[in-house]
Amino acid sequence: MTSPPTPGRREERDLPRLAMLRQVTDRTVMDHVFTGGRVTRVELSRRTGISKPTISESVRRLEAADLLEETGVQSGRPGRVATYYELSPTAGWVLGLQVSQEGVLARCADLAGGTIADRSYPPVPGGDVRGLVRRLRKATKDALATPGPLRAIAMSVANPVDPANHEIIALSGSPFPEGLLDPRQVFDKLTDAPLLVDNDVNLAVLAERRDGDAGAAESVAYVYLGAGLGMSLYVRDNLVRGANGLAGEIGYLPDISPSGQTLVGVFDRLGFTQRPATTLDVDRILSALDAGTKDAGRVHDAVARVVAVICAVVNPELVLLGGPIGSHPGLIGPVRAAVAGYTPTPVRVERAAMAGQAPLAGAVHRALDHARELLFQNA
Repeated sequence: MTSPPTPGRREERDLPRLAMLRQVTDRTVMDHVFTGGRVTRVELSRRTGISKPTISESVRRLEAADLLEETGVQSGRPGRVATYYELSPTAGWVLGLQVSQEGVLARCADLAGGTIADRSYPPVPGGDVRGLVRRLRKATKDALATPGPLRAIAMSVANPVDPANHEIIALSGSPFPEGLLDPRQVFDKLTDAPLLVDNDVNLAVLAERRDGDAGAAESVAYVYLGAGLGMSLYVRDNLVRGANGLAGEIGYLPDISPSGQTLVGVFDRLGFTQRPATTLDVDRILSALDAGTKDAGRVHDAVARVVAVICAVVNPELVLLGGPIGSHPGLIGPVRAAVAGYTPTPVRVERAAMAGQAPLAGAVHRALDHARELLFQNA
C-alpha cells in the first residue's frame, strides 16, 4: 500500500503550474496596458475576469520587474481611492530600421508601440555595402541614446531573407545590391538585443494588417510595384514564405501574354527600366501614368495580368497594390477593370493604405511582438 503524497511534495509538483498561471496573468495584464494605457487594478479585474487579489499580486510582480509604475490616483469619485498604473519608462523599447534605395529610416518605439523618435539617413552610392553598414551603425548608435533597455531590433531590407538561417539572399540582377549585407556586421559590439531581419514587402503587409484596412481580410496578397517588384501573402495570420524565402518574387514570374517574358521583361520592353535591367524606372512609369499614354495602358495590363495569376493560384480575399507605382491613383481603376476580365470570379483590388514607411511600421510591429514575448519567456 502506497502512502499518500506529503504536502511538501504536492507543493513541489504544483510549482510549475503556479508559475505558468502567474505568467499567463502577467501577460494578460501587460496586454491590456499595451493596448489601453493607464488603468487601475479594479478596471483590470473587470476587463479580464481575473480576481482582484490575483490582479494585485500580478501588478506587484510587474512593478518589481520595472514594467509597471504608479502614475496617480483616481479622484472625484466617492468610495475607495484607486491607483493608476501604466507602462514604466524603464520597461524598455524597440528599434525598427528600413533600408532602401532612398536611405535608412530608424524608429524607436516604447513597448506599447508609441513612437519615441524618428530619424532618417541619406542613401549610400549604389553597391556601397561598407557605406551602408556605417550608416546603419550610426543609426543604431543614435538610437541607443534612448533611456531604458533595448528589447529587440527588426530590420527591413529590399531583398528576400532565408527563413531557415535568416540570411539575406542574393538574386541575379538585384536592383538593390547594397542590401546584401551581413547584419552581424552592423550590430557587432553595439548591442546584444535580438535581431530580426525580413523582406520589406513582408513587413509592409504586416503594417497594413495591423494599422491599415487589411486586418479584417482572412487572406491578403500585397503587390509591391516600385524600383523592384515583389509580393507578400498572408493567409489568416500566417505569412507564406516558401521553402527558401522566395515566395512572392513576382519579378521572375513569366508574362502570360504570347511574348512569354518575365514581368520585369515586359517593363524593359516598354523602355521602363534602368541599369541593371531588372530595376524599374519609377519616375518614367509615373510620368506615363500621369499622362495616360498608350504605354500607361500597357502598364495597366501587365499589372492586371500578374494580379490575375496571383488570384488563380492563391485566390486571396484582398489584393493590395503598394509601392510608388502601385499606389498611383491612376492605376487602381484600370487594373480592377482588366482583372475582372481575366478572373472567373470578382476580386477585391485596393490601393494600400500605408505610405512609403509601411516597411518601417511593420519592422516596429515585428520587434514589438518579439520583445513582448521575451518579457515572459523566463518568468
